[in-house]
Amino acid sequence: MAANDTTSLPIIDFAKIVGPSISHSPEVIEESEKEKKKLFDAFVNVGFVYLANHSIPDFARDNLFAHAKKFFALPESEKAKVETGESKAFHGWFSPTRTSGDKRHADLKEAFDVGKDDDPTRPNQWPADWPEFRDDMNFFFEKCHEVHLVLLQALAQQVGIDEHFFDPHVAARDHFFRVIYYPETSRAAFKDRLRASAHTDYGTLTLLFNDNSGGLQVRKSDGTYIDAPPIPGCAIINVGDLLARWFNDKLISTEHRVVEPEPKPDANGNIPDIVPARYAIAWFGHPNRDALVDPIDACCTPENPKKYAPVYAGQHVVERLAYLHKKGQNTTEWSDEMQRDKNQSTAAATPTIAVASS
Repeated sequence: MAANDTTSLPIIDFAKIVGPSISHSPEVIEESEKEKKKLFDAFVNVGFVYLANHSIPDFARDNLFAHAKKFFALPESEKAKVETGESKAFHGWFSPTRTSGDKRHADLKEAFDVGKDDDPTRPNQWPADWPEFRDDMNFFFEKCHEVHLVLLQALAQQVGIDEHFFDPHVAARDHFFRVIYYPETSRAAFKDRLRASAHTDYGTLTLLFNDNSGGLQVRKSDGTYIDAPPIPGCAIINVGDLLARWFNDKLISTEHRVVEPEPKPDANGNIPDIVPARYAIAWFGHPNRDALVDPIDACCTPENPKKYAPVYAGQHVVERLAYLHKKGQNTTEWSDEMQRDKNQSTAAATPTIAVASS
């Protein structure tokens, strides 16, 4: 399925943003400020960017893609030993065709999900006898947190608040990390289902690393979609719902999806009936589960009055994940009224309420 427009997303140079940590020359500082403003403007207008020179080692990404291919090739009986669900803090193997309440339109994917590995209230599940998988996932998790923190600091500066405003709100590392597998499938399968249906992300910033398969699309303000093909050496970064909420929608959390990639003719000029498998790494930055997300005063003006009541991040995220697991796909039309029990919001700050016990 081709997009209606092929305009590229803005490209941000992370090395320019962090340049003053290496050199305090006026030129480097000026370049950094320009790049931070470029980042902010992109999130105001598009909600998505490519991030070049992001500082996460290539070997770390490559290790995870190698682990993903090995894990998802395991028999279903083996993957089921670490199957996810609300009672397991949504950590482990997730297959919509097994775990969703509505399989008819569930996404054409599987995933392996983890959180912070030293959190006893939300323990991760790991495949047995595979320490490298665990070590490499945890290394990548931490590297993504570091990049995410720098970007949040840059965004805070752009609205005139302390650059470290978000630091304590994400210090607990209550992030969500997902390695995704989109199995080989037929082109006919896309008539009823997508690899990932249109959705927004839940948290602060998402860091996405794709293979070369294509298919990611980002929704424009006019409702049409543009392709976001992988660019070597770049991550894709997008704004999540809670960060947009903090900025009172000055930043936009943009819908996106994964569709059938553009067909590539074979040596005989024919379009194959089978679409090859696709792999991706998605690191979802989240606030601390007890963080109260309330629109920043600096973003609330007579022209843009406060749009949201305060919400506890843990409650918001667990409700969104519960919806995903029930339906097998995300929703683009979420509101606080869709929470199962709005009165639990304050209690959601505690681990025992934020995730059901096993």
